[in-house]
Amino acid sequence: MGEKKGGLVWLWVLIGIGAVVGVGYGWYKYTQPETGEELVAVEVSVSEEGVRVEPGEKGRLNDASGKPGDALDAAGKPIKSGDVPGDRATGAGTGEKDTFLKPKPTGEMVEYQFKSREKKAVKEGLTDQKDLEKKDEDARLKRYCDLINGHVQDFFQYLDTKKYIQRLELGETAAARFKQIMARLSAKPPIPAGEGVDPAIMVKNIYFFCRALDKKDLRLIKQVVANDRDTLEDNAGMFYQWLMLGNSCNNPGGVKPSFDVLYRYAGFFLNTTGGRAYMFRRGLKVRLLAAYYSVQIIYQADKAGRNSYGINVLPHVKLLIEEMGNYPDLSYKETYLETLTKIKAFYSGRR
Repeated sequence: MGEKKGGLVWLWVLIGIGAVVGVGYGWYKYTQPETGEELVAVEVSVSEEGVRVEPGEKGRLNDASGKPGDALDAAGKPIKSGDVPGDRATGAGTGEKDTFLKPKPTGEMVEYQFKSREKKAVKEGLTDQKDLEKKDEDARLKRYCDLINGHVQDFFQYLDTKKYIQRLELGETAAARFKQIMARLSAKPPIPAGEGVDPAIMVKNIYFFCRALDKKDLRLIKQVVANDRDTLEDNAGMFYQWLMLGNSCNNPGGVKPSFDVLYRYAGFFLNTTGGRAYMFRRGLKVRLLAAYYSVQIIYQADKAGRNSYGINVLPHVKLLIEEMGNYPDLSYKETYLETLTKIKAFYSGRR
């Protein structure tokens, strides 16, 4: 009988020890700070049709409560303005074929798409693997085009809500006005070279924008640049990527200019008295960004054998590396300098 009681005592002792250990472990877990895996990530709604980033602090988005903060992707990494998480951009995984569905980060090199996508009719019941892969690639490309076009459309819808735009009394939406501006600028692009041979070209370039656009158009452009400085870099990168879509995407209404038009304006800003004078009347950041993307366009013209005016862009590349390196107010300085260094190496290797 004594042995039986002794066994019961030890059983209750073990139970008591287990209870104390359990309570202690629970109290320890309760008092410890949450780990990164236990934190609840803010849900960011991003669709293939695009995401509009409200202007605010650089590199920050609004969280689920509407307050500014660093939004996180599925991996817990901060999402910069203009980025689309890979697991949301396609609605699937992030395989190699899906990578082009995400907009490139601001400032990175974006190749111009010269060739249009020729749609090949797929016969009913066709099982040829190459044709099926092409059909799938065409579908991804369409989603990519819709994504970039959605960013641009959202930007103009955002402009329509701003009071400084409403005070201009355009009589139409900002997108409709932009379409008219693009049509006027594309109709008679400037001549990006030859000022030393024909002084008349210099005179035309000096007064180019005053003759190509009316006062309301010029005031609209100046107001957007002046009032959206915080998102200027992201907006410039977004429009550059939209322009680089070229012939790979549909161009309803012919809003998007041809590469030849882009090339002539890039040469105008870099290589003419009128273009450089116009840029020096703008703020330094505007001038640096315009020169940066103009350099990229001339570089791509050289690679494609389309530098018809023989514009030498290497001196501008060297100058931009120095100026951007010394300018403190650039959110994507490292990307700009890395891209410019690659372009410089391309030209240096051709000598």
